[in-house]
Amino acid sequence: MAKSLRSKSKRAFRAKKRTSEKSDYCITETRRLQRLSENLQRNLDKQNDDEQKDKDGDQEMKAEGSKEEVSSPKVSTHGPRMSGREVWKASKKGVQLRRAPSTTVWHQRSSCKPQRRR
Repeated sequence: MAKSLRSKSKRAFRAKKRTSEKSDYCITETRRLQRLSENLQRNLDKQNDDEQKDKDGDQEMKAEGSKEEVSSPKVSTHGPRMSGREVWKASKKGVQLRRAPSTTVWHQRSSCKPQRRR
């Protein structure tokens, strides 16, 4: 019967292969770790450079545009969204926009199993 990749015996054998210094697995593992650390170091240097450029750019922007502040009016999100479907429904006679139906029934007595979770 096949063993999964997470089985303790397979993990133990792989760990032994990675730690023994003469095996190819150990050599590959050290190269992999070195490659990953170099990539991380490059990314860290790049982030530091970007942050330095952003700080310099922010200082220049503050010096140039300190007098100009543009404030836009707030957009109201209350009420119907008036999507294409809602506009079409509202244009029909006698059809009013409804709220979404609630899934909980509060004022209904029934002898069967209750719909509301308790």
